Amino acid sequence: MRIKSFTILVYMLAGLAIAVFTSLMTYVIIGKPIKMPMIKQIIMVVLSVAPAIGVLSYFFAHYLSKKFVFIERRLQRVKAQNFEADKSRTVLVEINDINQNINYLAEKMDKLIEDLRQKNKTLSDLLVSMAHDIKTPITILSGHIEEIEDGLVEKEMLPEVLVRMKEELAFMDELTVDMLQYIESMGSKRVKRDIAVFEVMQDKVLPLLPNKEGVPVINTIDEDLRLSFNCTDFKRISVNILMNAVKFTEQGYVRVYNEGDTIVFENTGTKIDLNLREDIFEPFYTVDKSKNRKQSGFGLGLSIVKNLSANNGYHCYLYASNDEKTVFKLEPYSIDTTH
Repeated sequence: MRIKSFTILVYMLAGLAIAVFTSLMTYVIIGKPIKMPMIKQIIMVVLSVAPAIGVLSYFFAHYLSKKFVFIERRLQRVKAQNFEADKSRTVLVEINDINQNINYLAEKMDKLIEDLRQKNKTLSDLLVSMAHDIKTPITILSGHIEEIEDGLVEKEMLPEVLVRMKEELAFMDELTVDMLQYIESMGSKRVKRDIAVFEVMQDKVLPLLPNKEGVPVINTIDEDLRLSFNCTDFKRISVNILMNAVKFTEQGYVRVYNEGDTIVFENTGTKIDLNLREDIFEPFYTVDKSKNRKQSGFGLGLSIVKNLSANNGYHCYLYASNDEKTVFKLEPYSIDTTH
């Protein structure tokens, strides 16, 4: 390795220079003039110490070059996307520090690459699912347009056909909006601020929920509760969860309250199998497998909730579900969510 040869050369030249300088200074100090005999003696001294300087230079250069080889190999492993940490120790503190920094950067790169791979896979799955879901309304719309063009739709039936076409267009519009919201939720940059949770829930969330007879939506969050959260994200999270709660509750109530900094969403709606507590947060997963798209939805709501919660340092999960009630919790990551 060139660093090894270069280091040997530098140390040998430095050693020889020191030997010559020391010999010269010796004669200067003792006050004797430097003549040919003394020059010969200086040369003999330098030649005698040269092997020792060479040996010491070699061993030091060999030791130092090994450290550079170690760093080079670590960087090559990182380049090859091998991000395993190296726990080996070395006497040189500087090399240790460099190794620790490489380990830190390798871990960061590993997480970043894995995150990008996961997002790429998720987006690919989303596009496939969207293409599948959008195929039906496009087919229906195309069929109605052809019927109208061919004169197969009587004049009195035209309003009904147009209503059905508008419904399919509304379906595609809703699917597009949900897809865009999900893609946006995959971003990690969120500007958080101090929000008054009760007021946001009362003034910005509850007015967006449908009024369903026999299913009141109750807000009992402490009025003095304030959280550091992106207000738009909190609104979307709450609307998505409460919309589902109202949709799947025929009789009873939907309630939102807090346990400290944890927001609790409770309803007396349809029971959810606890074995599905992870699956329901995956994109395009729906508990209701019926072919009624209006009832089952697209399965993006809770996946959006999951992303937005994580982006704000929170974890949203299904806490409990039985014949009496279903409970979702939105709580900070610092709280233990093991059940």
